[in-house]
Amino acid sequence: MNFLIERNKLLKKLEDLIYEIPENRILTSLKNTLNEQDSILTLNGTLSRTVVDSLQVETNIGNEILTFEQYFRNPLNIIESQELKKVISYLIKKRITINFIGKAWSNVDSVWIYFDTILNIPKLREKLSLSDNIIEHKNIDPRSGLELGFIDEMTNEGVMGNLKI
Repeated sequence: MNFLIERNKLLKKLEDLIYEIPENRILTSLKNTLNEQDSILTLNGTLSRTVVDSLQVETNIGNEILTFEQYFRNPLNIIESQELKKVISYLIKKRITINFIGKAWSNVDSVWIYFDTILNIPKLREKLSLSDNIIEHKNIDPRSGLELGFIDEMTNEGVMGNLKI
């Protein structure tokens, strides 16, 4: 599922409900809050708390919002590559902060996840038994960002860390 596409579907449903029930300020609040969510990283539970705290929210849209936020708050749900999921799970268990999730480059359509750490590529490859279709990626251009990580050649998804020069 694509975060922005799913968010926009929910926004449309909220707009329709607001048109039908204009006096329901909770729906307007939910729409405004959801509209501010431009990245998976901005999901912080506010939408879910608003739904749970308000008995005035129409049940179907409330359930859809809860499901949306729960799904997209887990970075493993947006990556197809099973091998990169192993890397992501390992780094999350180590409590390493995610800096960015999304389309990293204008010529890349796949999701990349950036972690705030320097990845030990050989150690991770061995520890997680990564296959040959998981290749090393290194960017040494300081203007576009120093990064080192893995790309899955099958999905073009990436998991990156910082590059120390």
